Amino acid sequence: MIRKRNYLVYILLVISLPVLSQQNLFNVPSSDITLKGKVFFQQQFNINRDLYQSNTTLCYGLGGNAEIGLNLIALNFDPKGSPLLIKNGDTANPPLYPFYTLNVQKAFVLTKVFKLAVGTQAGLADCSHFGAYAYLNVITAVTKTQSKIVSGLYYGSNSFLGSGDRNPFFSDVPLGFQIGLEQTIIHEKLFLVAENISGKHSLGETTIGIAWFASKHWMLSCGYQFANPSSNTMNALVVELTFVPAADVHKRIYRHGHDDRRT
Repeated sequence: MIRKRNYLVYILLVISLPVLSQQNLFNVPSSDITLKGKVFFQQQFNINRDLYQSNTTLCYGLGGNAEIGLNLIALNFDPKGSPLLIKNGDTANPPLYPFYTLNVQKAFVLTKVFKLAVGTQAGLADCSHFGAYAYLNVITAVTKTQSKIVSGLYYGSNSFLGSGDRNPFFSDVPLGFQIGLEQTIIHEKLFLVAENISGKHSLGETTIGIAWFASKHWMLSCGYQFANPSSNTMNALVVELTFVPAADVHKRIYRHGHDDRRT
């Protein structure tokens, strides 16, 4: 049984490694695809009394519902300590940080309602240790309520996520669950964003917040991250600044069956 479960991990990694990702809601991949020839940028700050964390994403649209990019993840600062920048390259005490990763994402439009996306972030942490976060998402666009729902499975190496169960049901299965919601409050202007990543590792969390289009290309998001019970993450204020290359990207959330083909 364990061998069969491991096969699931290998399959997920094999299909993900050629198509690394990502754009995020807060931490859950949104599975939006940057349009061909366009550049997407997202800067996130997690702010806690004892720790400040920076996460940076840059993506370039390849066309054919694919994108490629770079990430600088878990750049941690201690506001009270010395040195200010905190690094961890000790594999006996994961997760490692910061991480420098390649990202690429590939989506497959199934219908006007459903889309499939596969991806991972994979790269090197301090002391050149490898790590990866791989996932498979189903995206549901509900036009009537202007809702976008993301649901999927993920696998993360210990070097990337740290130790701890990946899901609350089977402690020996290295796959976890992730889910996200983007719900329109004011049409094309203000959105409710909620997400959860299962598990007790360093990314096991629930975040709830809002996203506001301050202009055609700039979105400001703010939320609060709640650690899952017994997880190794932190409660924190989350702030994101996002550059959206397509002025109508928010429309694509609900019409991806058409607009994601405009490459």
